[in-house]
This record gives sequence, structure tokens and C-alpha cells, in this order.
Amino acid sequence: AAAAGGPAAGMPSLPASLSQRLWGAVYTLTYRLPMEVDELGGGGGRGSVEPAGSGRSSEGEEGVRCAVEAHVLPPGTDPLLGALGAAAPPLCAESEGAGAVLKLLWFLHRLNEHWARLYSTAEVPEAQRGAPALPPAVFPNSKLNAKLMRQLQDPLALCSRSFPSWCATLVNAYPFLFSFGTRRLFLHSTAFGLSRALQRLHAHAHEASSSSASSGAESRLESRLGRLPRQKVRISRSRLLDSAVRVMELYAAQPALLEVEYFGEVGTGLGPTLEFYALVSHDLRKAELDLWYHEEQPISDEPPAAAPDSTEAPLGGAAAERARDKHEKLVHAPCGLFPRPVAQEADGSGVPKRTIQLFTFIGRLCAKAMLDGRLVDLCFAPPFYRHLLCCELGLEDLHDLSPQLFRSLHQLQALASERSRLLRAGGKPAEVAAAVASLTLHGCPVDQLGLDFTLPGFPDFELKPGGADVDVTIDNLGEYVRLVTDALLVGGVRAQLAAFRQGFSDVFLVSRLAPFTPSELDVLLNGARERWDKATVIELLKFDHGYTRSSAAISHLLDVIADLTDAQLASFLKFVTGSPRLPVGGLARLSPRLTIVQKKPESGVSPDAYLPSVMTCANYLKLPDYSSKEVMRERILTAINEGQGAFLLS
Repeated sequence: AAAAGGPAAGMPSLPASLSQRLWGAVYTLTYRLPMEVDELGGGGGRGSVEPAGSGRSSEGEEGVRCAVEAHVLPPGTDPLLGALGAAAPPLCAESEGAGAVLKLLWFLHRLNEHWARLYSTAEVPEAQRGAPALPPAVFPNSKLNAKLMRQLQDPLALCSRSFPSWCATLVNAYPFLFSFGTRRLFLHSTAFGLSRALQRLHAHAHEASSSSASSGAESRLESRLGRLPRQKVRISRSRLLDSAVRVMELYAAQPALLEVEYFGEVGTGLGPTLEFYALVSHDLRKAELDLWYHEEQPISDEPPAAAPDSTEAPLGGAAAERARDKHEKLVHAPCGLFPRPVAQEADGSGVPKRTIQLFTFIGRLCAKAMLDGRLVDLCFAPPFYRHLLCCELGLEDLHDLSPQLFRSLHQLQALASERSRLLRAGGKPAEVAAAVASLTLHGCPVDQLGLDFTLPGFPDFELKPGGADVDVTIDNLGEYVRLVTDALLVGGVRAQLAAFRQGFSDVFLVSRLAPFTPSELDVLLNGARERWDKATVIELLKFDHGYTRSSAAISHLLDVIADLTDAQLASFLKFVTGSPRLPVGGLARLSPRLTIVQKKPESGVSPDAYLPSVMTCANYLKLPDYSSKEVMRERILTAINEGQGAFLLS
């Protein structure tokens, strides 16, 4: 920074008259961004941060592409050896003194993630196969967390974008040293633009500060400095998806906060906007779009209860009626959403243009939601997030996509590995050939399994030229397993995931997500999933206008909420807030706080005749004082199932 006409450091004290003239004038401080420094690369010097919406301006295509393209390890390759044999991330000059310790911690963290590879599959219970040996909470360093937090709360460093280079280096190369909250704050402070960074700083300071007069003045000043413009759009519910695609093309990369309204409705603000993201997420899960890898819906007399991670939480009210009227069918993806494999060339040719357009849109939608502090309802499968993080993929990743297919391929790979072992062991050719020919799957020879070189479930997807006419035998079984794994995880989804990354980076660089794990990315995009414990929830709610925490109606309400299924709780949240998910941090981070007030009936009318109503923009639930808990439960379920799909005056 340079001050025009300012005194040089170390000058003797000036006469009083000159001092008065000097400090009575106004001088302009000018800060220059060191744009030649790549912050994510962790190089020397000071880091630079690009404003939100300039996703490709500073890092070019490297911000969109992986530094190392996601690829599938050959079957039989031990991922633990690859993980531990890789070189530790480079350090900046400021961190060289601790280099040996950091590399040791990096090695131990990798070992903690892949410990199950030290044992055979039979020795590790399936529930523990993907879990770390130690909880992630043992790795963060409290002093480093505190030091980084102080840097991120320095307004001058934030405005001048002059964080020390060790901040970006350690967060991106050694993220396990920092808590999820600290890394999330770093993302907001460096990737979302200055206005949002100031807003985040203001919110953090407001939580920690006292309610003194001086702090109130500073708070108002910071609020004015970080105020965001708002971009209001009005769309039609009947053409929701097409309208959303157009809105994201026009406004996703803009710094303004997006607010959505609907034609013919009076609702405006936060509630309709949150519902917009939820409804678009619902429409993107329609099977007719052919976007996602899915399984057949299990047939049962009763609809299955939705799991916490289910991608099929039903919408209520008008949206549910539209779904029934149009016989809409959502994909059944119990492990999460992952692109449907499509036969394509290396350059992506062969994938329908509409598919590429929609995946580009999904990338923009997710990035814009994250930028604006909104939530989507798209539970992606873990391999999807590993693709974004440029991780190595392997046969084990199919367990998180299709457990049944994984088990089948795992058994086939075991036969192929046994064949390779027999050939390496040597011996008389006739004996080796007989031993290989005796290898069967549950007593059935491989060439009688009816397999050919097409992708299971996709008969038109040939794994190699003329694959439909090539039978799978014990001699080419290993090649078959390798080609199936590659087609499902990389080869058949390359163009779709590249389109997602490109769309995401139109808003801010997808490489900014590198410090997070797949499970943390799911929380950032989809919000928290938690059960509402009565003793905890009552401390997080606000009661007014006729209700207190000791009111009988409040006790009944908490009992009713505690008994809701996961799908019903999601519908309740969508009814009250506009979103079926809670923000990151759960109910404690819901803003404004969920407020329960009494809905007074008209004279001579029983409260039981009324349904609850809400103001979603204020998270404001107007609840009649029902005569019993059973009546309250029935009226709440009626409201959340029939009272959605429009924002009208109550």
C-alpha cells in the first residue's frame, strides 16, 4: 500500500502546525492484487483471491479440470500402496521448518483412511470397510485453527486479499489439520467475493461480540460495506426446469443474491427461493430425463420408508398432485445420484446435447446455491464427490454406487486373480490348464454365465468394439471386470462430469472444494440431517404471541415432531422454511430462528377447525391451540401434505 504525500517511516516528529495540516487532509490508500501468484498452488509470496463469478479468470482451465484426471486403478492394484507411495504435497517457504512433521501427519492420515486394505475382505466387517480407523476429530490442530481464524477475521487482510501464503498451502494440501468450520470459513473468505466475505465476517463478529454501543456502530458499518445486491426473477411453475436453466444461464455468475418469485403468487423473499431449489432438485430426479444411474424400484405392498440419505423424499400438496397426475417417476438411487453411463468418445461425442446442457446447469445450480447460502436436494453418490476431488477410483468405489453389482464383480475378480496366480505358479501346461478350467462361480463355469462385453444393464453400451459378440470366459474375465469398472466410474460419465465441473466453475472454481471430504461436500450442498431431540430442540426455538416453552401445545408439538418419519420431517421443514433440509450446523444455524406463535380462532370457532399456517421468509409457524396431541398430529400432517406448492395469503 502507498500513501501519497505521507511521511516516511522513521522520520523525526513534525512541528505542530505541519502535523495539523498533514492529518487534516484526506489521503487515498491503494492496494494492488498480486495476480501473478496462484493461491491454490501454495507458491511463495502473497495469495490472491478472485471475486465470485470469475471462475476461470485467474486459474484458467486448470481451475475446471483436475490437476490429475480421475482414473480407475487396475483390478488387483492395492490402493493403499498407491496412496502411501505418492509424494506429499509441496510446502511454501513459510512452512519448510515443519515439513518433516507435516509429511508424517499426511502419511498417518492416509494410512488412517485406507487401513482396511491391510486386511482381507473377510477380516473387515462391511460396515467398517469405508470408515477411518480413528475419527477425523483427532487430526485438527487447535493452535493452527486459532491462527487461521485470526487471519480470516482481520478486515484489512480480508479487504486487501493479502493472506499469508501458508494459509492456502496448509488448507489445501493438509486440510485434515483444520476443522470443518474453519475450512468452510476459509472457503467463504477467499472464493465467494469480497462482499460475501465481509458479510461472513460481520455475522461471525456479531455472534462473538457484546451488545455495546461501539460494537453496534461497527456492526452497522460492516453490514453496509458487505451489503449484497439482490436479483429478483419471476418464473412459471408449469415450466419450472426450463425457466431454471435460463435463470442460471443469465444470473448464476452474477454477484447478486438470487431471489425467486412465481407468477400468480404473492410470496417473495427467502421462502419461495428455498422452495425453488427444492423443486428444481425434485424435477432433476425424474427418470424421464435419463440423467442418473439407478436401480429398479423394489415392489412392495406399501411404499418403503425414505432413508435419511434417500433421494426420493416426496413433495406434498400441489407438487404431489402434479406428480400423481403426470405419473412422474423419480429415479431409485438408494446410494445417491451418479451420472448414467453413456457410450462416448474421449472428447465426449456421443452424449446427447440435452444431457450436457442439464449437467452444466446442475453445476451452476449447486455452485449458486452454495454461493448464496441456499441448499439443494441432490444427494450425490460418494464416487461423484470423489470425481470432483480428483481422487483415484477403483472397484471398491462401486460398493458406494451399486452394492449388488460390486459383490458380483468382486467375485469375478477373485476368479481372475486366482487364474493369474495359477499361471504365475507354473507347472506342467496340461495341469495348469486343467486347474484354470476348474475355476467356477458357485459351480458354474464362467463361459456359461451368459456374459458378454457389454455394460451390465446397458446392452447397447459395448465395452470394446464388437463387444456384444464377444463372450466372457475365464481367460478374459480380468479384462471384463476392468472395462466394466472403468465404464461405470470414468469412461461412460466423463463428458457429464466435465460439464458439471464447467458449469460449477462458471460461478466459482470447483477446485476450491479440494479441502473437503465427500461427506463434507454433501453437507455443504444438501445441508444437515438430524433428528429432533425434544430436550435439545426446545432450546433452539422461539415462542411468542400466546405460547411459552411451558405451554401444553408446545409440548404436544415437540412430541409430534419427534415421532415423524424422515420423509415427514423433510416435508415439515419444507412447509415451514421452504427447504427440506436444515442449513450447515443444523437447527441451531437456522436464521431467523424457528418461531412458534398461537393462531387465534374467530369467535365461536374451535381451534381444531384450523390448519397451521406459516411465513416461510421468517420461519414463523402459526399453530392453533388444539384440543389434543392426536388432533395436532392430524392437522400438521394435513398441512404439510396439502399446503405446499403455492405461496398465498393466509
